[in-house]
Amino acid sequence: MDAIILPGVGAFGQGMENLTAAGFVEAIRREVLEKGKPLLGICLGMHLIGEIGYEGGVIQGLNLLPMTVPRFNTAGCGVRLPHIGWNSVDVMPSSRLFKGVPQGGDFYFAHSYHVVCEDDSIVSARCDYCYSFVAAVERENIFATQFHPEKSQRYGLRVLENFLGYCEAGV
Repeated sequence: MDAIILPGVGAFGQGMENLTAAGFVEAIRREVLEKGKPLLGICLGMHLIGEIGYEGGVIQGLNLLPMTVPRFNTAGCGVRLPHIGWNSVDVMPSSRLFKGVPQGGDFYFAHSYHVVCEDDSIVSARCDYCYSFVAAVERENIFATQFHPEKSQRYGLRVLENFLGYCEAGV
């Protein structure tokens, strides 16, 4: 089964502008929502699958999952933005994406914005940076990570293997 990987480094507005200009917005929505094609969003790719992003204004996303994307509010926390580096994640026991990844496994993050989910049932992992934020989501055929699995060594590789296993199973 084919799959879509929506990677990303950059800004929400520019990302959506590029997807729109290339004619990918409706194609992604059709393939993922109507045909059930698996999708993995990584970092900015995770943001873009939400409803609204606030980086560079109020910008419509792909609207695949009920999420908004605000900037971290680090006032009074004593932490810097962007959030760059290794952090442990708390994994939800039912997560398909994190099967075989231990609780508290470390992943590599690089971001100043994060998703806020309207529906907590789609949250598959959380991380703390000033406060608890969503590190990963999954619903049906849609998966996304705030961290970069490709830079997260063995646990990141395991997340990618789990996504590919889902794709190969044709679920």
